[in-house]
Amino acid sequence: MISKAPNQLSEGNYRATRSVPLLFILLLLLATGLRFHKLDAQSFWNDEGNSARLSERSLPLIIEGTASDVHPPLYYLFLRGWRELLGDSEFGLRSFSAFAGVLTVAATIALARSFFPSSRRSTASSIVVLAGLLAALNPTLVYYSQETRMYALLALLAALSTVVLLRWLEAGRRWLWGLAYILFSTAGLYTHYFYPTVFVLQGLV
Repeated sequence: MISKAPNQLSEGNYRATRSVPLLFILLLLLATGLRFHKLDAQSFWNDEGNSARLSERSLPLIIEGTASDVHPPLYYLFLRGWRELLGDSEFGLRSFSAFAGVLTVAATIALARSFFPSSRRSTASSIVVLAGLLAALNPTLVYYSQETRMYALLALLAALSTVVLLRWLEAGRRWLWGLAYILFSTAGLYTHYFYPTVFVLQGLV
């Protein structure tokens, strides 16, 4: 009876490990449902209308228009390409932020796994799942994932840059991870002027 206990414990851990990917999929489905639910229920408000109008311009005119704006141009450039795919309706333009919001949940899960690489341990797996659940249900993240503004993209880039920063440090500072960190950080700087605070938080971590 005693000799079988370790095998039973290993089998239990194996089953728990197999269930984790399914939980991740369910978390992403939950995040998708919350962010796309009634996405076009309301018309654009003032700032969203400005985003919609600015994204109608050509790429050079977007860059020129944001030179005197309070926000950098990258979000509007992405939105310009997105509207070519899904149109300029409330659902079409807001879906860019909704999609970024879902990816932010995935990036949060990846970030939690970076802090707890031994995902075979049930405690670490529970923490990773909890991190994904909190990101999926976070009211602020859901709210900004339903706006035609740059804040969902800002959150996504902050999460992605932190993930690749940790991978860069863990991998002995291989140049590909360092390059990815530079690219995501540069994109963040061209998305919102608040992004430098991410550097401060990453430095503290």
